[in-house]
Amino acid sequence: MRRRWVFPVILVALVAVGLVGWLRRDPVGAAAGAATSPAGVGVCDLVEVPDTAVDKDIWNGIGRVSQGVLAAGSQYKGSHFDGIAAEGSSGGWKSRPVSVWAPESSSLNDVSSDGARGAWAVGVLIRAPAIARWNGDTWSSMPVADPGPGLDALAGVAGLTPRLAWAVGRHDDGVAYRTLIERWDGAVWQRVPSPNVGSEPNSLNDVAVIGPDDAWAVGWHVSGKRYRPLAEHWDGSRWSVVPTPALPSGDGILSGVSARAADDVWAVGSVTRADVPSPVVERWNGSRWASIPVPAGMDAAFSAATPTTDGITAVGRQLIDQEPQPLAMQLDGAGWHDIALTATPSQQAWFASVTTDASGRVWAVGTRLGSAGFFGSLVVSGCVHA
Repeated sequence: MRRRWVFPVILVALVAVGLVGWLRRDPVGAAAGAATSPAGVGVCDLVEVPDTAVDKDIWNGIGRVSQGVLAAGSQYKGSHFDGIAAEGSSGGWKSRPVSVWAPESSSLNDVSSDGARGAWAVGVLIRAPAIARWNGDTWSSMPVADPGPGLDALAGVAGLTPRLAWAVGRHDDGVAYRTLIERWDGAVWQRVPSPNVGSEPNSLNDVAVIGPDDAWAVGWHVSGKRYRPLAEHWDGSRWSVVPTPALPSGDGILSGVSARAADDVWAVGSVTRADVPSPVVERWNGSRWASIPVPAGMDAAFSAATPTTDGITAVGRQLIDQEPQPLAMQLDGAGWHDIALTATPSQQAWFASVTTDASGRVWAVGTRLGSAGFFGSLVVSGCVHA
């Protein structure tokens, strides 16, 4: 009899929150590596995406495009849901449904520039991986290889040029989840063989591309009934698993990856022990992955990171008064710093993704829980790193 793994959350939810469990961050003293807000980090504005269905949106990804930034997620209308996108710039936000697969239900998990004036968005169409392309004005669906027959989905996408992009996620082979990687060659999306660790479930959450022979994908695999981090590298001819630093016992996952150069790649995630999560930050220096210390006593997790001038900005969530709230921090030469947020947007909220625009301003996107019990949009802008 075949063994099938059943997880308490589906991939879309895992990508949306970036971790398992509620999060909390305890204050710590400066001597223990406390996070502070330096003068060089501007206060961020927490806002809603205008013209969206309040309390019925989940936002999963954000990326830089030539016009500013582009966010992607899902909009729910009763039992039906469609992808939704929002274009952000200094002039504000403009949202629109991505109903290119109507009348079928679809969800978008990530978005990335296509290396020109457009973008890619990836997710799931009923039980199949889905990819949409934005030409700067309109969205259209793209044919994508579906291994089938189980519930397959794409969680992350990264484009480098109009002729090179990668998308990653998971494939249900009827026994367990396996890694799924697809590549755009300028003409078609094709599945590329990808490795797995052992025979238990494997899944990829995010991808970063540096060049034709250099890309990284991160996620998790199951070993001994525990989630463990997974990192894979493309060298121009094949994908291979690359060892990451050993983590304390518990459930460890990598949720996001970003790259500035071949010797400057960052991965973030969390490790959860006894329902208490701690953030994980790792850096590739061109030859190996190394753990980057975080402030002591942090009960929190990161879902995504983006490079800044001399470090990274990482986002996720923390628990305040027993409720999850957005978490945004910057790491630079002086250490870790909290990014000050202007207000608490709702009883519960978190960040799922972060990017910078061409001017270096930090933008983040996430979700809030409204009073009616539904989810709505949450975006951040106005963070300037000196």
